[in-house]
Amino acid sequence: MGEGGAREARRLAAHSDWAATPLGPRSQWPPQLEAAWEIVLECPLPVALLCGDEFTMLYNDAFRDLLGSKHPAAFGQSARKVVAEIWDDPNVGPLLERAYSEGEAFLDEGTELRLDRGRSSAEGTGLHDEPDDGTDVGYYLRSGSPVLAEDGSVLAVLHVIVETTSAIGRARAVARLAAQLAVAVTVDDVCKVVLRQAMVAFDGLSVSVCLPSAGPATWRMARRHRIERLSPDEERLPLIWSELGEDMAAIIAGAISRNEPYLSDNGEIVAVPFRVGGGRAALVIQREAAPVPQDVLAVLAPFRELVGDALGRAVVYDAERTTAELLQRTLLPPNLPQSDAISIAARYEPVSEGTVAGGDFYDSFFLPDGRLAVVIGDVVGRGVMAATVMGQVRAAARGAALTDSDSASVMSSLDRVVWDLDALWPASMPLGSPRARPGMAFGGELFVTMLYGTVDPETGDVMLASAGHPPPALLHGLTSRALGKARGELLTMPVGPPLGIDGVRPTHHLTIEVGDMLVGFTDGLLERRGEALDEGEARLLEVLSEMPPGSPRSVAQYVMDSMLQTSGQEDDCAVLAIGRSPVGHRRAAIVVPPMPESVRAARDWAREQLTDWSVGDGDQHTIVTGISELITNAVLHAGTESHLTMDLDTGIVAVTVADSGNRGEPLLTGADTMAVRGRGLSLVRAISDSFGAHRTSAGSTVWFEVAVELVGVQAAARGWAD
Repeated sequence: MGEGGAREARRLAAHSDWAATPLGPRSQWPPQLEAAWEIVLECPLPVALLCGDEFTMLYNDAFRDLLGSKHPAAFGQSARKVVAEIWDDPNVGPLLERAYSEGEAFLDEGTELRLDRGRSSAEGTGLHDEPDDGTDVGYYLRSGSPVLAEDGSVLAVLHVIVETTSAIGRARAVARLAAQLAVAVTVDDVCKVVLRQAMVAFDGLSVSVCLPSAGPATWRMARRHRIERLSPDEERLPLIWSELGEDMAAIIAGAISRNEPYLSDNGEIVAVPFRVGGGRAALVIQREAAPVPQDVLAVLAPFRELVGDALGRAVVYDAERTTAELLQRTLLPPNLPQSDAISIAARYEPVSEGTVAGGDFYDSFFLPDGRLAVVIGDVVGRGVMAATVMGQVRAAARGAALTDSDSASVMSSLDRVVWDLDALWPASMPLGSPRARPGMAFGGELFVTMLYGTVDPETGDVMLASAGHPPPALLHGLTSRALGKARGELLTMPVGPPLGIDGVRPTHHLTIEVGDMLVGFTDGLLERRGEALDEGEARLLEVLSEMPPGSPRSVAQYVMDSMLQTSGQEDDCAVLAIGRSPVGHRRAAIVVPPMPESVRAARDWAREQLTDWSVGDGDQHTIVTGISELITNAVLHAGTESHLTMDLDTGIVAVTVADSGNRGEPLLTGADTMAVRGRGLSLVRAISDSFGAHRTSAGSTVWFEVAVELVGVQAAARGWAD
């Protein structure tokens, strides 16, 4: 280490009161101990001299980094006290005590230790696993050599310890990369995995995934910084893509042309090119200026192979999934009707695996006489044919209901539609033809289940008929529960045959009170392989019994999320929730341009509306804060105009931000200052009473609800707030 490098250790040794320690005055130290101390000072590796049976610590400047803020107080103290948190570990105290008592040297490779460096958990390195209690879980290569006196007794143990956490962390990062890429199917998912693991594997200050851009820019970039710790909600967001600068684009182009990684002279930049099918991609790591260690270079090859293969698969998957989801979601209504007297919301979740469109559908529209028609159904099967038939049946149901809303008439009309479709498809695309594939024709086996109903918004009278479809659930509000009714129940009603099969579908009549809610769903919500249907129904009833107060929007979200989290998802699912709005329902909406200055304009608009609605200042602040975060996310992630809607139902303000989505193209030039996201969605979730996000045919919708107090307004019926 030399005199300069060992200056602090020499100073501490020179000014310590050794007479107050078990070692005694410095002048009385045996020459063998002095010689060992000189070796410690000159060694470039972290070394401690543990003296006597109390293991009094003397250590060089390289060793102090292992102690963190325990230095310099640890100098001259007993190792038993300094590292008390690990002393009883079999590979620490007992090993050192044996070396001292028996005079045997040891070499310990790859020991895992939880070392308290005397710092707060907020000061973590970000390079390896760190528990929340402020300790570091690290890996160390250690050796211990006894220092012998002239008579052969042991004076001290020369303890060399080298932290190998980074090297082991890199190996683990590659292993985690392989495991996580195995289940990452989209380009967005793959890039998130790469950003996480590359930070550890390459000691990155920041890591960027760079892909070719279909837009004006040559390359698009998604970046993550070491200091950035995202919440689960933020992890689920699409990545932020921005344009790549010309200098970095030139570096990437050079690395791709040579087909080998680029390393800057000072080690600050490492660019790793990938082959992605017939295209190219790159990973850019920005590091602290230092030579790149060999173990970092060693993980480049497996990273290149794993990431290139995964991105190639993901590009193909995204193309197929985009087509399937676009077909599925564009056949569903982008918006549902709302009024002062009634509110309705829906959720649709395609099955999590595969790229095949399904046949689940829902719809709602006002009839000429002012009643609301509601439809939810399912075409048997999956694939483009099922989705196409779904769209045709949904359109036919709307046309039939607007012509004659009687359930028997609607069902009869749809029977004829299904018969015609069943006959049409095999004639136009028979099985066995060069263009046909199994499952493209129905061959007399086209079945469609559907629940159709009408709701009178003023009285709550509901008329329902089922063509082979599961009966809906009824969620009771405060008024109904005061009469002794359960929180939720499955309706008992007659079920007729599916559409396309002759039979009678009797009409069922019921009345929903203000605060009650009708919840329709497709069978994918209940049915699981190896289970009886009543098990799924029991699961749904349990979910309904625990349902917190909320609007149709939060109820649809809660039912979908709770059912899929408890039993997984094996088929497409749709949920449709309809309720009579409590007294005092208000609504306001604006379109927000995709510009940063739009955030302030949206806040000002919201404050004006909330003041007009007599919402108190405290609740206004909460709601406006949530709106600010959602509009900011929409500007960053979507890059398109957003539709901001606020609804006031007695006791609840619901805010919805819906965007038009994007294809992952660059949104901002020079967006580095915005690339480190805060905890926006976590904040919204924390300050709101309900929160959710889902995709629609137009893009993404994020919403939240806040229970509010109206200032100077006589409270009306509590409705959904109860």
